[in-house]
Amino acid sequence: MVTDTTTTASTTTTSSTTSSTTTTISTTSSCGGLRWNQTGVVVATGFKKPLAVYIGANDSIYVCDKDGHNIEEWDQCSSSGVVVAGSNTSASGSTSILFNHPEDVTFDKNGYMYVPDTDNDRVQRFPSGSNNGTTVAGTGTAANTLTGLNKPQAVAVDSSSNIYIADVGNKRIMKWTPNATSGTIWLSDNDIDHTVDIVISPTSTNRIYTTRDDKDVIYSWTSGAASSPATFNQVNDTTKSTLNKPRGMTFDSYGNLYVADKDNDRVVMFCANSTVGIVIAKDTGTSPKLDKPVAVALDSNLNLYVISESGKNVIEFGRL
Repeated sequence: MVTDTTTTASTTTTSSTTSSTTTTISTTSSCGGLRWNQTGVVVATGFKKPLAVYIGANDSIYVCDKDGHNIEEWDQCSSSGVVVAGSNTSASGSTSILFNHPEDVTFDKNGYMYVPDTDNDRVQRFPSGSNNGTTVAGTGTAANTLTGLNKPQAVAVDSSSNIYIADVGNKRIMKWTPNATSGTIWLSDNDIDHTVDIVISPTSTNRIYTTRDDKDVIYSWTSGAASSPATFNQVNDTTKSTLNKPRGMTFDSYGNLYVADKDNDRVVMFCANSTVGIVIAKDTGTSPKLDKPVAVALDSNLNLYVISESGKNVIEFGRL
């Protein structure tokens, strides 16, 4: 999941909810002078199992709701979201307008939306304004071939519209070039198993970062490298000095890496070129609670958006 500012899909069906508003000035220092309000505001809610968040054009918020089998869009300051892909009744399916437990959402520079339709073993692409997807990777049946996928769980797209897929069931990262009918194996490794997110380095498409739902580290992979991946999990914190089940990630324009440190109930930032993280937001016990964060994103002003798995909502932490 990578934050971008692109043209995005239009609305199809309304899903109404209510957001809350609570703000308190309390700050945490970070690299480059970046700081965020430590009391958040709920800006999207009412999901069944939200797993991924993406900030698009006009800072619209896109949420992948796995058990709702859909992608919702929330405009800034809106009290309700709209389903832009998938079912508005939480129905699953394998047609071009339905999903079966999607787990991620991202966009390319041309405004196409990409969704790994995990239990349909495919990646779907949606043009702006359409809820009718086209399969751009996978066949709809689990397979360990160059045309097939097996439980794709995360996707990233580079500036050339190449697609990188965490093909978890096959323990590999696949690369699909634009309009390709088959992919190439970018990397194959047992540590791709259980991958929950994938992001591309902002300085090199030859480097990819992944997280797993059963390990406490971030992996840094280089295509074709003979050595094991670099890993890092240290955090500059006196009580919780390591990551604990990190999940969703994103980069900012400065090259800083942000990760949802799920079982530590916090968000950690790794400054560019640093392997020791700093805490930029954490659960303080006040409402809304930053409880079990699973995904992070940034808007054009570097306001921070976090999905709380326990709250089943998106919380915004304003940049100070």
